[in-house]
Amino acid sequence: MFSNMNNQTVLQKNTARTLLTYSCVVLFSFSLLAISGCGKFLDLPPRDKFPQETLFSDEQGFMDALTGVYLGMDKANNGPTQGLYTEDLTVGMLSVMGYNYTNATTSTAKNGFYANTSRYNYTDGIVKTEIEGIWSGMYNNIANLNNLLIHIEGKRGVFSRDNYNRLKGEALALRALFHFDLARLFGQSPVTGANQKSIPYITKFNIQPTAFVTLNVALDSCISDLQKAKSLLAQTDTSAIKKGSYDLFSSYTQNHMNYWATQALLARAYQYKGDFVNAKANAAAVIASGKFPLVTENLANSGKITRDRLFSQELVFSVYSTTLTTINTGLFDLQTAALQLAATNKNALYTGNTGSVNDYRLLSWFDNNTAGLNVPSKLFQDKGLPYVLQNIMPILRISEMYYIAAESSGMEGNIGTGLSFLNKVRTSRGLSELMLTTITDEATLSNEIMKEYKKEFIQEGQTFFYYKRLNKDLAAVTGTTVIVPQGAYVFPVPDKEVEYNH
Repeated sequence: MFSNMNNQTVLQKNTARTLLTYSCVVLFSFSLLAISGCGKFLDLPPRDKFPQETLFSDEQGFMDALTGVYLGMDKANNGPTQGLYTEDLTVGMLSVMGYNYTNATTSTAKNGFYANTSRYNYTDGIVKTEIEGIWSGMYNNIANLNNLLIHIEGKRGVFSRDNYNRLKGEALALRALFHFDLARLFGQSPVTGANQKSIPYITKFNIQPTAFVTLNVALDSCISDLQKAKSLLAQTDTSAIKKGSYDLFSSYTQNHMNYWATQALLARAYQYKGDFVNAKANAAAVIASGKFPLVTENLANSGKITRDRLFSQELVFSVYSTTLTTINTGLFDLQTAALQLAATNKNALYTGNTGSVNDYRLLSWFDNNTAGLNVPSKLFQDKGLPYVLQNIMPILRISEMYYIAAESSGMEGNIGTGLSFLNKVRTSRGLSELMLTTITDEATLSNEIMKEYKKEFIQEGQTFFYYKRLNKDLAAVTGTTVIVPQGAYVFPVPDKEVEYNH
């Protein structure tokens, strides 16, 4: 039975999660633990310490294993001390590196972690340990997926309905997502280092070290996995974006790597690779689906009884985590907020030049916390928030598809089409349309797209990746006064991985 959204009861689920881990791509012993899940995933029975043969003997076992990977996107085994996709790769570390916050350089939070991160000081002990945890946590999730993918072969007969295609497709798409983000973190910018070694792309489940591949090869492997996933997921129900239902495995579509999320990630991967034709084709297909419409009014307005701060109908894929309240409180809702955006910087960002005081994001994504400090408030968990709006961290949103289509059109020399895609998002945010009389070439269009990335993806971590993809001068685009080191765009591979996989 699914949760009762009227009284916003969150079901506590006992699910099974494999503890298979690549630490520096070293396979550790297999075991299972009972873990707590949530109504936005699967209502699964407890399976404590099951051997692999039993876990993967039926459909439910595969569901348990995949659910463990989704939960590992928050707190991965052998992973970072902070949330993986719920903090480090979104609202915390990467948002600091993209200068979404102006006080990070002086923040004393987490023993100076954010201050050192804002200086790209990857040799600092705490920062270095967190980077090693990101590497290990991501490869732990990949190991679990590879184990699932090995066991699912020849097991089609244990699945009902379209669940074989759904499980295998989501597993392949997640494997691509984790490798893609590892490549974006540990590889060089595609502008400068497309043919330089980046990461190991692991598709097997064994203890043998896997050679590092170039960034281009890693991206091609991601795209290959995503194409396979897309073909499988096309054979499932793509007709509706579901919330709660009696079929718990297919509930809450936006918290799964669904068919459309897979296509959106394809658009992102092709764009990163510099293949703008395929990037635009995939982005346009997600837009044309109509499954994730842009908002037509300010759903996050402070005057509304229920504030949909994330514009949740636009989320193509998001991570569900009950830790978001704790994360938000620790970073933004204390007497001395760990992370803030100064009023002058905020106003310049949202109202300067082609901006406006009427921008929904300016009006709704910054609020006073309980201590009266004005802070970024996208992740505030308001009292009485409907269950469907609780505890979600955006990973892919439809506005990015418009930006990808706009940039791709500009690269083709079709400024009018590019501007049309960009204006769709602008008007949905309460801004006026830009005109061809002022946006006359690819450079001016690109500059407006960059402004949108800065405004749209605050607290989501994508601004840093945008800068890196285009090899932007970090000091120039962020306005930071700190000295940006030469290797700021590239996370160092953990020492133990270099030693093991030399």
